[in-house]
Amino acid sequence: MSGNYLPDGLPHNRALWPDEYRELEQLDLLASRLIRQLKNRKIYRERVLVEIEKAPVVHQEFFRDRLNHWRGVMKV
Repeated sequence: MSGNYLPDGLPHNRALWPDEYRELEQLDLLASRLIRQLKNRKIYRERVLVEIEKAPVVHQEFFRDRLNHWRGVMKV
């Protein structure tokens, strides 16, 4: 999955987005933050596994995909 997981035509104001898309964006931001912290050796892989388990079951696969995306982007 590439960086384009949101549909075209969403308003610029994120408050007007449907809850599902705001939740996906928050998971993507968390994935980016976790991978950056992992790269900078501020956290261990176990923390990433805990965060995957904490994500809603319906979005765990998406969260894993975003973690892998950011891992590739940041070359971890």
